[in-house]
Amino acid sequence: MICSKKLNFLCLFSLLLGFNCYAEQSVDGNEPSAKSTIDKTISKNNTIKKISIRIHPIFDESKPKENNFLFRFANRLHVGTDIDVIKNDLLFGEGSLYDKDILYESERILRTRRYLNSASITVADKDAENVEVNVDVNEVWTLVPTLGFSRLGGSNDYSAGFKDSNFLGYGKSFNVTYNKSDERSGELFEYVDPNTGWHQTGLGLAHEDNSDGSRHFFSFERPYFSLSTPNAGGFIYEEYDREESYYNDGDEIDSYRHFSQQTEFFYGARINSDEDNIKRLNIGYSEQDDTFSTIESQTGIVDPPQNRLFKIAWVEYQTIQNQFSRFKNIRQINRVEDINFGWQTALKLGYVYSPLYQYNNSIYLENSLSRGLMLNNKSLILGGASLSGFHKEDEIYNGVVNARLAFHWKNMESGQFYLSVKVSRGLRLFADEFLVMGGDFGLRGYPDNYQSGDKRYLVNIEQRFYGKKEWLSLFYMGFVLFYDEGRAWGNSASPQAQGERLRDLGFGLRISGTRNGSREEGSHNVLHVDVAHPFDGGDVLSGMEISVRVRKSF
Repeated sequence: MICSKKLNFLCLFSLLLGFNCYAEQSVDGNEPSAKSTIDKTISKNNTIKKISIRIHPIFDESKPKENNFLFRFANRLHVGTDIDVIKNDLLFGEGSLYDKDILYESERILRTRRYLNSASITVADKDAENVEVNVDVNEVWTLVPTLGFSRLGGSNDYSAGFKDSNFLGYGKSFNVTYNKSDERSGELFEYVDPNTGWHQTGLGLAHEDNSDGSRHFFSFERPYFSLSTPNAGGFIYEEYDREESYYNDGDEIDSYRHFSQQTEFFYGARINSDEDNIKRLNIGYSEQDDTFSTIESQTGIVDPPQNRLFKIAWVEYQTIQNQFSRFKNIRQINRVEDINFGWQTALKLGYVYSPLYQYNNSIYLENSLSRGLMLNNKSLILGGASLSGFHKEDEIYNGVVNARLAFHWKNMESGQFYLSVKVSRGLRLFADEFLVMGGDFGLRGYPDNYQSGDKRYLVNIEQRFYGKKEWLSLFYMGFVLFYDEGRAWGNSASPQAQGERLRDLGFGLRISGTRNGSREEGSHNVLHVDVAHPFDGGDVLSGMEISVRVRKSF
């Protein structure tokens, strides 16, 4: 292949795709495919005569370990999920023709809900013409109250509020909080409804007003709720005002204010009828206005980023190969996970208006793909790559190429070997969007924002151990030994003292709750407690770095 200089960036992207067809996650070879749990022998001509929805409480009082005063009290205090909430997520109803793929996809949707611990759909009974279906879900505790008060040096600090991801049992998320201290005060209100029950639409609202910034958010959209959803559309608006910072060696060296307004309208439709190879076409309009300013109390060592305004009319083409299967002990501990091994691709092209010359009349590009591969019943590879940026006059602005590769191998009964490689390359990046490296990106022996640049790589090597015991009927535990190596270097918005390779070695504890709700739809919280020793970074670092974080995976 011969590439001119003006296309070097796009050629690099193509090479990265070639080397990263697959990537990211793990496999338990003993766990059968989820599709095998739903009866394949039943004809599609059979009718679903009856659906029994069974909502199981947080604790099973028929089990001696879960039948105690505290757990019984939690069951009584918890507001149970309304049966219509479960029914609204099902892609079938009584009188529908039986389709094992539709039942399995409904099961997958239920597993994404943060107010459920598990979900399964099985055939209870069948005859020559009719079938009866059971839908079983297990609830979790979702209400988290907040109440705090302290007095120090004549100053009162207090906070009050609550958050609930299944408010009154209707599947809606509420978060209301108020806090006040000498340094900061504010109020927060958030509401998320993943399925209003009206044409499978979702609604999101947020209002946050603090003494040092604010945020307002509104969304109303009909997503591609399922693979068979014929059309989608919606409106999203977000506005925030906050303080952001430049870093060096993990220390803040300067700050600026960032005010942003973002608006998007979109509509999309499925454009084919193949159930195993879905194709979609979306059109939309996006507008983003970012304004930056200095903060008088700061040093002014580094100028704030350049103000920018983009108005983009775009079109997007998506493809999904339906090759989902079910496994355990990949991103989670002893929890069912749905993984798609098929190709998933998206290509978005947009025409840009901007008062900035280098972006005005440019073409905005977003391209992504991912795929998985089962090597055998004990090893799995998943992966993908993405490209985004503005193209004008043979130049790329704010261009970013990302590629990832991960390998999981079940090398012992309750353990797995894990290898992950992530690579990124930026070109003419915005000053507030340079690539960072540190503990927040997976280099566990170093502080957050330790390095910054327009080139980055990270390698994680782990030996994972998955515990089978449920401790106190509340959580599973796991353990990990790890080695991390990474680097961010090249052009950066602020001076960087460190630009060399960084390495660390350590161990960690993983805790996965079994009776508590998740922070986000489609994921489950895993508490990480890591202890790592850094080998590089000069005299700034010494000893061990201890971090406690809540992640979405092992």
